[in-house]
Amino acid sequence: MHACLLLVPLLTAMPQEPGEVLARFVLDGKPAVVSRDDVALEMAFHQRRRDQGKQGAEHLVNSALVRMEAEEKKVMPSPEEVEAWWKAMQEQIRAAGRKPENLPVVRNTPHAELMKDFANQLAHERLVRTELDLRPTEGVSPDLLRLWLKEARDRHTVVDDPEQLPIGAVASIDGREIPMVELGRLLLRTSNNEEREKFTRQVVLLSTLEHMARTQGIEVSKEDLERELDRKRREAEGDPRFGGLGFDQLLKSQGSSPQLLVQSRVFRGQVLQRKLVEKLHPDDKLTAELAANRTALLEQAGPRRHLATIFVRALEEPNALITKDFAAATAQLEKARKRVVDGEEFDTVARIETEDTGGKVRGGDRGLCFRRQPGLPEEVLAAAFGMEEGELSQPIRAAEGVHLVKVLAIEPVPSDAVVMARLREQRIDDLTRTIFETAKLEITGTEPNKQPR
Repeated sequence: MHACLLLVPLLTAMPQEPGEVLARFVLDGKPAVVSRDDVALEMAFHQRRRDQGKQGAEHLVNSALVRMEAEEKKVMPSPEEVEAWWKAMQEQIRAAGRKPENLPVVRNTPHAELMKDFANQLAHERLVRTELDLRPTEGVSPDLLRLWLKEARDRHTVVDDPEQLPIGAVASIDGREIPMVELGRLLLRTSNNEEREKFTRQVVLLSTLEHMARTQGIEVSKEDLERELDRKRREAEGDPRFGGLGFDQLLKSQGSSPQLLVQSRVFRGQVLQRKLVEKLHPDDKLTAELAANRTALLEQAGPRRHLATIFVRALEEPNALITKDFAAATAQLEKARKRVVDGEEFDTVARIETEDTGGKVRGGDRGLCFRRQPGLPEEVLAAAFGMEEGELSQPIRAAEGVHLVKVLAIEPVPSDAVVMARLREQRIDDLTRTIFETAKLEITGTEPNKQPR
């Protein structure tokens, strides 16, 4: 027996009961819920073509092959045998200094489903022993298990290429489809609370947008989807963070394509949201707003500056988590500034010095920023919008620490049409915030496995 098997369990492809409620929210003033299967489907469609989704799909096929042949050869273990196996496995895990109940796959999987997975693992070993005429107590190596699966795939017709399958299927064996929700259930089992919350929020947003669209009589056409694709292509071309990489290339790097994107519920939701905002904030309304409050609106959606920053956290009285005071953080950034002035590339220094996680990856690049850019302190923006292109600031103190900012480029003042388009983008973000404010989302399901361990 191998404790590591718990980390990537096989999920049966047999029909399962719908999962319990993971969240509650308010939809159009009425109570609504998000089920485990709602979240599972969102996770599956999002991950199917990525490495995690591909591995999950392979496990689903393997699981189905094991079950099909084990039932045919009558070697499926009894529930009592599975429970005894699990009890012994828990002792091994505890002996290794870990708690079985803390493993994500155990914590996130209802007990009955977990036992089905373990039954498959035992059946897999029994199938190998049967074919090789091994003793019941004789060990079965991982290589033998993999060899059996390879040969089983040759005995059956397996289709797992998404291009050859209906959109709702993750694979098929001898013509029998494995539903996409099964992949989602597997991904959900090994997810953490942050991942589950992300997809739960996505379900709430999409459900609300679809309801609002129905109420407003808004539908999405093929032409709407194509227009949104073109808009995203133009947006990617003008974003310096992508280094000239086209939108289609970005999709390809993520295992997707324009054809697949237009099938996505998320993409359709984005189009719905845009059409809702266009109806709620038509051009004449935005034109009147711009005429009445031009100065403030230009700060929100007018000329931008391409900024890069280095950030060091600081407190008046440092603690175990934030170890520097403002004087120490300032001194650190003064040294960093000198390195840049002396010829070292800003992005190289930023990757080393900045304490902003995203900034480390991007070399401090913050992209194109408005004068009132959310996420950047007023002190930083005020300094940046008073600087020349290519200029490097002195250390700037803000509430949470000290910043060093460089102006990489200055955008010309845009036309009113561009400002209005940007305002509409901001109204889209505002609609998202409003949806979650009124939804009163309550995450209720985080640990479904309540069986004693």
